[in-house]
Amino acid sequence: MDVVDALAHRGRFFCVLQQTERSQTAVMTIAPGEDGGPEEEHDGDQVVYVVEGEALVTIAGTEHRAAAGSLVMIPARTRHYVKNPGRTPLFFVTSTRRRPTEVSESWRPAGVY
Repeated sequence: MDVVDALAHRGRFFCVLQQTERSQTAVMTIAPGEDGGPEEEHDGDQVVYVVEGEALVTIAGTEHRAAAGSLVMIPARTRHYVKNPGRTPLFFVTSTRRRPTEVSESWRPAGVY
C-alpha cells in the first residue's frame, strides 16, 4: 500500500483511499446540515476520526457529538448514522474491517474519482 494524503481529498463526499481484501480506509466530507446517507452497519468494527468540523454520530440509537480530534469506535453489526450539525463542512477519515464479499469490486484508488 502507498501512503495517501487524506487532507488532499477534503471536499469530496466519499472517497476510498486504500482497500484490501479485508479492510477499507476512506474520507468523507459532509456539508453543513447534511448527512452521510442512510443508517447502515458493517460486519467489522468501524473507526471514525473527525479531522474538521463536528459530527453527530448515532450509534444503536444513541447520539454522540464528536468535534475535530475525536475518535469514534462503532462496534461490528451496530446500526449507525452520521450527520453534520455544524455550520462548517465535516471532514473525517474512516476505516472499516470488512468481509471479502462486502468489499466493492468497483473501487478506485484516491484521485481516480
